[in-house]
Amino acid sequence: MPYHSTDTVCGFAGILPETLRRWRRAGLVATPGRPGYTDAQLSEVLRVRDLTAEGHRLCDVYAVMQWPALTLSGGWAFREEEMLLLLHRSPDEDVQTEMRKMATDYCTEDFINRYLRPLNLWLRSDLSSDAGGRLARFHRSVLEQWRLMSQAAGGRRCAPLFLEAVSVSDETEIWMEAIRLTGQGFRVEVAAAGQRTAHRRHEHHLMWCGNGISPSDMRRYRLRAGAGESVMLTGPDTGLRSAAPARYVP
Repeated sequence: MPYHSTDTVCGFAGILPETLRRWRRAGLVATPGRPGYTDAQLSEVLRVRDLTAEGHRLCDVYAVMQWPALTLSGGWAFREEEMLLLLHRSPDEDVQTEMRKMATDYCTEDFINRYLRPLNLWLRSDLSSDAGGRLARFHRSVLEQWRLMSQAAGGRRCAPLFLEAVSVSDETEIWMEAIRLTGQGFRVEVAAAGQRTAHRRHEHHLMWCGNGISPSDMRRYRLRAGAGESVMLTGPDTGLRSAAPARYVP
């Protein structure tokens, strides 16, 4: 019978080891034996991954696994509403606690693409009173979550990656991308303002373009790519700009 290591299971499911441990503690996945996870246990993990992808709490996922005919309501819209209420009424510590819980309940791709990014877009379009204050608190909580995940990644075998902010129009987006990449198994160094060279050795270099790329940065990218470096343009706007865009300021 084949057995699978924790790293293999997490790779198949696209989750962090912390998330797998949380699913085990919640009774959703059986604890593996010394040889590792069996194929049946791997199937359990993938099933939980599919159920959590709808945005349900782990207690609800447990219930539907016990009673398959049960119909669940809520999902990501409820999770977003809960966070918005916390941002409106609760201290930063409660917001950060909820964000940490969400980061370990769900796979990182869902946490970013189905939760944080929709929340960020909603908050940036909000014109009500104290909208700026809520957005600032949200940004601080994302930064804190990145700090925690980056610290945890330092103790794992992760591929080093340099994330350079070539241009930024949304100051929260670069940190959400750093969290997403960390969840994919990278140890990410995010460039400080004006930083073009990584402080640590890295195997991958992503040039984040949130507001286009200047001709000089495009030439730099092409030279490095032509030299065979593992460099890639990424972000919502990789188009060429005639003038250098404003750089990221932490």
